Amino acid sequence: MNDNKNCLKINDFESSLKELESIITELENPEISLDEALKKYEKGIKLYRACLSFLEKAEKRIQILTKDENGEIILEDQEYDIDAS
Repeated sequence: MNDNKNCLKINDFESSLKELESIITELENPEISLDEALKKYEKGIKLYRACLSFLEKAEKRIQILTKDENGEIILEDQEYDIDAS
């Protein structure tokens, strides 16, 4: 899968999340046709994957793996601007 295709900026993430929530609401409507439901479902999956990719990228940029005095790997949280790429 192409990472650039699913790469979002924070504003795009927020609007994509709102759109995904709207799609979920529409899919809960029993009056929706099967064809329309499938189209909405496919779009929702694309939005979900893009949002998930954004969150995973943000998490990787926030956490730094380090070793403690015993050689154990620990996570050390760091503050980063996730839009700075």
